[in-house]
Parts: sequence; structure tokens; C-alpha cells
Amino acid sequence: MKVFLQNLRPDSSSYLVLQNAEHWFWERGYEIAHFTLQDLTTGLLDVAFGEQRDETILLAIPEVMRMALRRFNHHEPPLFELPDCLMPWIGRFTWETTLGQVREQVDSEIGFNPFHIRPLDPKRIFKGTIVYGLRDLIPSASLADETPVLAQQKVEFVSEWRAFVFRDKVIHLSRTKGDVLRYPDREVMLAALNAYTNRRIVFGMDWGITASGQTLLIDVNDGIASGNLGMHGQIFAAMIEAKWRDWSGLADNGIGECFTR
Repeated sequence: MKVFLQNLRPDSSSYLVLQNAEHWFWERGYEIAHFTLQDLTTGLLDVAFGEQRDETILLAIPEVMRMALRRFNHHEPPLFELPDCLMPWIGRFTWETTLGQVREQVDSEIGFNPFHIRPLDPKRIFKGTIVYGLRDLIPSASLADETPVLAQQKVEFVSEWRAFVFRDKVIHLSRTKGDVLRYPDREVMLAALNAYTNRRIVFGMDWGITASGQTLLIDVNDGIASGNLGMHGQIFAAMIEAKWRDWSGLADNGIGECFTR
């Protein structure tokens, strides 16, 4: 098996994520080949991900992985999801809108309750934020009114967690923000997982804990982009391989089954 790993500058926020993954693929005995964005865009990887794609894995920052999927004519998965089947676990009003509509609402003389917005663009073109007034829209001021965003009723979380799911099993849970002693409710997470239809072989479910102890779903995401968050590297490498095969439309080769029995 051969892994094509994107070259990144050491000051990149994803540099250590890829470096750690490289080590664990090396431990598996996989061949490592580094590539640049130019290599991808000029077609130098086309043969490997065409004729030899069953023996080839690509690992890069999220936007480059999506670029590769488009180049190799594979379906590009959503950045994150809040499917209808999981609405009971979201616990707050959620809607899709645009920056222009948000700006109009905030700039009007009609009062509004603060709400959270984040981009629906795969490049994460601005950081999600709670909107109290016009000052909170300054970081996205250069973006067009047509920019799509996800808006949600404001909820204060005292802690946030990511549940990594592999082959329908929560295989790792990591705190990403807030109080380390405020845990998500196990039964709530498992109920949501069981209700989630058409789930992929690998994904993450981000959960927030309110001050009253309620466990609410933040979103469903690819479960890979932020790194292993303390998970054992061998498991994470298996998840990367399974995820890439899933995204590429390849048959499940059983990688990592020993971790999910």
C-alpha cells in the first residue's frame, strides 16, 4: 500500500497531524510518497489514483483532499451534516441562510436574539461566531452577501467533545473545549448514533454539554481533519485508510476490524 502525503510548512496548523499520521503508516509498513499541491493540479498523481487506486491512499489538508476527490471524479462529501434524523438531538433552532441576510437582520432596527453562524464552504472561510451585533461580522466583512452560512439558536456549552465513530462503534472520545469533568451522556450519544441513517464507515460526532447538563449534538463531520486527539495512532491510520476508500468509492477492505470487534 502506498500513501501520498501532502508536503506542508512546519508552521502550518495541520503539519503535526500529517507528520504523526506518516509515522503510523510507516509503522504499518506502507510506502510513503510526498506530494505538493502543484503535483496534484498538474496531474502527476492521476495514474496512481486511476490505475492503482485500490492500493493508494491520499492524506492532505481537508480542502486539498476535496480537490483531489473532484479531480479523480469522486463524490465530495459534505463539510459537516445535521441530518433530519438527528434533529431530536440538536435541541435548538437551526437554519441555512446567507451572510447578506444575516447582515440585514443585524443592521435592522428590529431586535433579535443572539445566534451562532458558521460557513457552509469547505474551506472554512471564517471562524464560527456568535452574532450579538455588527462588530461580530467584521471578520467576514470581505465576503459576498451570497456566502452561505448555517445559523443556530445561541446555546452556551460548558464543554465540547468529539466522538470518533468507526464501523458503527464509538471508538474514541476526546474533549475539545471547556470543562474536562463535564462529560456527554453515554445513552444520548448511543441513541443518536443508532438513529443516524446512511452513516459512513468513519465519521465524528461533536457534542456540547450545557450548564444544566444537557447533551446536544453540534454536528456530524469527517472525524479526521482535526487529527487523532489522543487516539492511538494505529487506529487513526486505519480510520484514514477506511475513510479514503469510502470517499473513493472503493470496496471496504476490512482495515481496522480488529479495533471494532
